[in-house]
Amino acid sequence: MGAGKSSNNGMTREEAFVSLRKTLEWLGDDVHYIDQPVDPVLEMTAISKAYDNSKALVANDLVGYPDARMIANLWATQERCARLIGVAQYKDIKLKLLEALRNPIAPREVEEAAAPCQEVFIAGNEVNRVVDLLPMVQHTHEDGGRFFGSGVHFIGPPWVPGNGTQFSFYRMSFRDGGPRASINMMPGGQGDAICRRWPGERIPVTVNVCPPPAIEMMGFSAFNPIVFPGFTDEIGMAGALQGSPVDIVKAKTVDAYAIAQSEWVLEGYIVEGERVWETEEAEELGRQGEAPLHPEWARYMGRAYRTPRSFELTAITRRADRPFYYTPLLGSVWYQVPYVCASIHEMCERMAPGFVQDVASWAGLTVFGGVVVQVKKQRRSDEGLQRNVMGAIMTSHRGMRLCIVVDEDIDIWQPEDVMWAMQSRVSPGRDIVVFNEYGRGQAFQPSELKTGQISVSDGGMGIDATVPLDQKDKFTRAVYPVADMDFSKWFTEEESRELLACQDPYFQFLARTGYA
Repeated sequence: MGAGKSSNNGMTREEAFVSLRKTLEWLGDDVHYIDQPVDPVLEMTAISKAYDNSKALVANDLVGYPDARMIANLWATQERCARLIGVAQYKDIKLKLLEALRNPIAPREVEEAAAPCQEVFIAGNEVNRVVDLLPMVQHTHEDGGRFFGSGVHFIGPPWVPGNGTQFSFYRMSFRDGGPRASINMMPGGQGDAICRRWPGERIPVTVNVCPPPAIEMMGFSAFNPIVFPGFTDEIGMAGALQGSPVDIVKAKTVDAYAIAQSEWVLEGYIVEGERVWETEEAEELGRQGEAPLHPEWARYMGRAYRTPRSFELTAITRRADRPFYYTPLLGSVWYQVPYVCASIHEMCERMAPGFVQDVASWAGLTVFGGVVVQVKKQRRSDEGLQRNVMGAIMTSHRGMRLCIVVDEDIDIWQPEDVMWAMQSRVSPGRDIVVFNEYGRGQAFQPSELKTGQISVSDGGMGIDATVPLDQKDKFTRAVYPVADMDFSKWFTEEESRELLACQDPYFQFLARTGYA
């Protein structure tokens, strides 16, 4: 359902998007409510994994937390992501993000009375154990404990250069349950780059749990700082995605703003330079990257580190009426793929306008691990540009393991079509290239070499699966004349729908195009 269209309850997308609660109402039957007791330890994450890529899930009865509820899998399908962002197709989300980047809508400051997130106030010195208030999850039996990764950190001016704003999810470990935690940011990411500018400083921040969906979507953002070297107006982008100004309210204990329609807010400081071990086991070992933590984006078990900064809690505020708590699920990718695709699409458009047609990633490529790029060669001077594009992507995205470039006749959102192009168009000795060997890697990729506990890449693979322009005629795809047929001569509309619904997505693609 696109922007501006009403759901069965009469709300438009724009009306619903101002809060999670209204969004859940607007989604209607696309949300499943669980009324039986659910434990945040192992049970909620197991439910979320077992029913990933389906309906959004709400647990109404949490073991040990009678005043809270949990939400999971809001962004679990491509179709619902597209509906939430207001585009017809999932692949168009990246273009919507770039449009929002260029056309931000400024936030609106509201008073406390108009900020449900501040209906209940708990001072930091009154919090004995944070986990007693927040239903932090444990993902697997092997996890190093229960960790917080459910809120969007909001850093604003003057800490963000150029009057920018920064949203992101970061994992935190409140090891003794008290008000101080480790905070782990992706090395080289925008949050890390912001904090490194302020050594020894205490940076005021709010951590917003279950804010309006546009803010949550921005919290997943993975814009490449090389492509976008300035610090972006992310709250303005969220306003553009929402279709209206995001309501913000002054925090009660720090010089920062909170998202007024959030369910919970943690107020506090990021203390740059204060190093904290994420788990007791890691500290006892005295070594980073060995003790288990919880699953990570590469879909392997993550490891505990000594983070270069800490978080100091000063207060928790929340809604009075059973606030929702976000269930993080590692391995779910559809909310982050558009950011990587948008960054690469923008970079390639600057390099060679009109050459790159689309950029995709799949669940098996784990967002940061691999991409597929569709190009269109139109003139002799275009030959070779696919290698320039491939090299730029591999060297500018730390931890990228695979980049496949294909022609415009390949559907890059259908892995089987990409595999077909690779097996029929790639010369192993000529078209497979290793990039960035011994460059800086990503710690969560277990295949990266380790040098003094620092991740060093053992190289990423670029695959040129395009047809040489002067050989196009040899690689013409066979096409059945399905576009010329009037199938109503043989099938009723209902019969045609029923038969097509039996096909898996790749065969639906072949059926539409007539490709052999």
